[in-house]
Amino acid sequence: MAGSPKVLASISESMSIRAEPIDARRCRFVADRPLDPGRWAYFSDRSHTLGSPLADRLLAVDGVAAVLIMHDAVIVTRISGGGPPLIGPGLARLRRLLGDSKAGLDSWPALGKRVGAEIRRHVAGGEPAVSPAAHAAMPSPTELADRIRAVLGEHVNPVLAGHGGGVELVEVRDNVAHLRMGGGCQGCGLADTTLRLGVEAVLRDHVPHLGLIYDLTDHRAGTAPYHRPGSGRPGRSPMAGRRPADREPGRG
Repeated sequence: MAGSPKVLASISESMSIRAEPIDARRCRFVADRPLDPGRWAYFSDRSHTLGSPLADRLLAVDGVAAVLIMHDAVIVTRISGGGPPLIGPGLARLRRLLGDSKAGLDSWPALGKRVGAEIRRHVAGGEPAVSPAAHAAMPSPTELADRIRAVLGEHVNPVLAGHGGGVELVEVRDNVAHLRMGGGCQGCGLADTTLRLGVEAVLRDHVPHLGLIYDLTDHRAGTAPYHRPGSGRPGRSPMAGRRPADREPGRG
C-alpha cells in the first residue's frame, strides 16, 4: 500500500519542498518534514551508500553528482556542464571569493523537479533515508573543523587579506559551521556576497560534508568597513546584525 499510486499522489499533493539554489552547482531542497531527523550524511558514489534508500534514489537521477542529506533538507550537487576553461586558478579564486554574479541558477528547475519527485517517492515508501552504517562512516565535528581551517588558511584568507579582511572558524556542531568575518570584511557592504557566493562555495568545494554555514559577525562593529565611493562614509551591509549565509534558530 505504501508504494501505491494513490499514496504517492497523496504525498505529492501534501508535501512541500522548497528549492534554495546555493550556487551554480548546488541547490538545497528543504522539506516540510524531517527526512533524516537530527542526523546527516554525505554521498557521492552509488556504490558506497551503505544501504541508504534516499541516497540511492537521488544518485540515480541523471545529472546528480552528490547529495548531502541533513534532517529536513538535501543539498544536491549536480554534474558540472561544459564551459570555457579557467583562466588561472588565482583569478578564478578571486572572482569566486568576491562573488561571481554569473551563477547559472536558471538551469536548476528541470533537475529540481526530478529531485523533488524522488524525495516524495521516498517519503511515501516510509523507509529511513540513511542507514546506521552510513551515519557511522561520517567524519566527526573535529575532523570537519580541521578541514575547514585548512581551507580557510590555504584558499580563502590569503585572497581576502589583500582586501584587508579574513574569516575564522568559531566552531563546528555536527556538520554545521559557525564563522566570523574580521578586518575589512566586518561591516563590509559586500560581506553578504563574499560569504554566500565566495567563501561558502569554496568551503563546499573542499569540504562537501559541510551542512549549514552561519555568520556570527557583528557587522555593525567593523573597524575597517567597506567604503562606498563618493559617499563620504563607510558602507554597511544590508545584512548587518544578521547572519548572511544562514540564520540559526535560537541564536538571534
